[in-house]
Amino acid sequence: MTVSPELPMPGLQMEESLWRTFTSLLDGPSTARAVATRLGRPVAAVIRNLNHLQEHGLVCEMGTDRVGHHIERIYRLPEGAVRVRDERALNLAFHETERGLTLAAFNGLPTNAGMVSICVPRTRAADVMQRLQQLREDIENMQQEGGDVKVTFFLAGWTED
Repeated sequence: MTVSPELPMPGLQMEESLWRTFTSLLDGPSTARAVATRLGRPVAAVIRNLNHLQEHGLVCEMGTDRVGHHIERIYRLPEGAVRVRDERALNLAFHETERGLTLAAFNGLPTNAGMVSICVPRTRAADVMQRLQQLREDIENMQQEGGDVKVTFFLAGWTED
């Protein structure tokens, strides 16, 4: 899928429960019941969130699963890029990198890489760059301690006019 939906979209407010439902699918396809269990939320509320996200192209159905006498839909994130315009995306980027490192180590792979592009308001761009600079400095200071995990930053900035 090459569609790159953006959040928030007209008519789509990313309140906390909707955001948590969306990000719960980062670990892979899941049923509404499994998402509800992970989030500690009622299944009906999660189903409403999944339906809402699906209407905006941010969640896809990929089939069904039989659980006892019930047939449950399996949901996943769309393939390809999903463009998120939300300040929480930076936390999402760090979570995904950490998850990738853990999976790479678990599977005996030497490395993991990913790319997340984050759009921020022009008025906040300098603050974001300053925070990233501080993070880079903190990591460089840790390098003096030695270690076996290499972290590489690639930063690029531009405006979308």
